[in-house]
Amino acid sequence: RRRYHLKNGAVVEIVRGVENPEFCLHCHRLRLTSDGYLKPCLMRDDNLVDLLPLLSGNPDEGLIEAFKEAIRRRRPYWVRQP
Repeated sequence: RRRYHLKNGAVVEIVRGVENPEFCLHCHRLRLTSDGYLKPCLMRDDNLVDLLPLLSGNPDEGLIEAFKEAIRRRRPYWVRQP
């Protein structure tokens, strides 16, 4: 992978995110869509978590549960083939 060493000491590394099983496996990000869903993976639309029903009662608990559910639904999109 390409690494760039900047004058301020920072290192910038360019990784191939698409079709990269290692990058995908270690991704820990969640995204919030414009229509109110938590999205555990940019490449998938089959594991979204709808926030609105979970926020109707106690919003704090609902938000915590929504994040927990999104984390449970995480599956790497790109996987290493044997």
